[in-house]
Amino acid sequence: MMIPKTEYIRSGAYLKNVRGRPCLSCRNVGEAHHLNHAMERGTSLKVGDNWVVPLCHKCHMELHHYGDEKTWWDLQGIEPLAWAKENWEKFNGR
Repeated sequence: MMIPKTEYIRSGAYLKNVRGRPCLSCRNVGEAHHLNHAMERGTSLKVGDNWVVPLCHKCHMELHHYGDEKTWWDLQGIEPLAWAKENWEKFNGR
C-alpha cells in the first residue's frame, strides 16, 4: 500500500502578497506567519505557503511565546485557516 505524499507548496510571490496586509489580530502591518496546525509537517519543515496569514511582528511573537497556536487563535476569536484558504484561492484565481 502506498502512502500519499504531503505536498508542501512554496510560493515567494504569494508570501510577498501576504506581507504588508493588515494583521488579522490588531490590524497593524503584517508579516507572513505559517499556520503550524494547518497540516502535518515533516521534520524541520514548515507547512506549505498556502497556509500563511498576516500577523504584525508583535502579535507574531506573542503567538510563538504562547506556544499553543490553536488556542491562541481561539482566544483571539479568529479562524485563520478559513482566511488562509480563501486568500490562497483568490490569489490563484479560483
